[in-house]
Amino acid sequence: MNKRYAFLDVYRGIAVLLMIEGHAMREFLQPALQLSSLFRFHELLHGITGPGFLFGAGITFGISAQRKWPEFLRPTPVLGRRLRKILFLVLLGYGLHLPFFSLSKTLAEASLKDWQTFFSFDVLQCIGYSLLILQILLLSARERHLFLGAVIVVGSALVLIAPVLWRMDLSGMSPALSMGLQGTHGSVYPLVPYGAFLFAGAAVSYEFTRHAEEGSEHVFIRRLALTGLCCIAGGFFLEWIPLRFYAQTDFWHDSPNFFVMKLGGLFLLMSGAWLLERALRGGTLAPLALLGMESLFVYIVHLVALYGSPVNAEMHLSFFWKGQYGWMAATGLSAVFVLALYALARTWRVLKEKHPVLLQTVQWWLGCVLVFEFFTRPY
Repeated sequence: MNKRYAFLDVYRGIAVLLMIEGHAMREFLQPALQLSSLFRFHELLHGITGPGFLFGAGITFGISAQRKWPEFLRPTPVLGRRLRKILFLVLLGYGLHLPFFSLSKTLAEASLKDWQTFFSFDVLQCIGYSLLILQILLLSARERHLFLGAVIVVGSALVLIAPVLWRMDLSGMSPALSMGLQGTHGSVYPLVPYGAFLFAGAAVSYEFTRHAEEGSEHVFIRRLALTGLCCIAGGFFLEWIPLRFYAQTDFWHDSPNFFVMKLGGLFLLMSGAWLLERALRGGTLAPLALLGMESLFVYIVHLVALYGSPVNAEMHLSFFWKGQYGWMAATGLSAVFVLALYALARTWRVLKEKHPVLLQTVQWWLGCVLVFEFFTRPY
């Protein structure tokens, strides 16, 4: 079971490609054009990228847990690496939200809005905390079938309580907690309900692993695609009928019906990635697979280059080109941005494979420098 499933890299690569193109078009396209029906369709299509990353992270966790189940149940190097990775994702997510590249300036000058932005949940925080909850459930359940049941119950609860929790007054709660529970004050991917996409991925991986061991992946993929179609149809049906279970919902953000539709779309996307990888084995899908393998690297670089960070607050693409272009120019710039990120990802992959010690040394050096600068800068 040490096999790497290439179609999962293709799946993540598709999600990365949609993410880059979607974010770039939002930044480069003129505001007036973003009111058109075409752009609204564009947004609907690209709204699946964040849930796609969460679902993929759940799949990866589930497969890894199935392979090394005993090592995840006690203090081992495997569990230590998993926890360090989770901590890294969470800290990185908060680090990208810092208002200033200086601790003293942040404490002295950060506004209430700055602190809300800092504590808000983006996809990295949602993935990190969801993975931590999954690990806690695994340690508590200890048996595979009990873990699967707990994942399904907790994931379903996150979806079903979302319309209620999003309308509760959590102002008396710590922002670090309230921003993770609802998205009404700036969190793009709060745990409720978005963490359920990751839980769904972990549950799906359980069945995928079983079929992979039996050599019947094609059966699993066929059933996954059929389930995806049923989820989309079921979500539409539940939204269409006059029966309502909640006093109020926001269809595009906290509605369980829309969650089910998005989940169905992810099932179809994963099934399509499997079929695509089977049909075009070889070098044809190499660029997509590479983007998938280096999805975290590409995600971070594209955020810093497109939106900026505490380190380059006024030296990013949006600062110079935001809302300045029509459809053709914005599409062309987005394509160039994708190609540039692919080139960087390819270089990063080569360094990882051929010069791993050098790359790790540079990473540790750069990390230590950034942390030292942040804690010592007076401005």
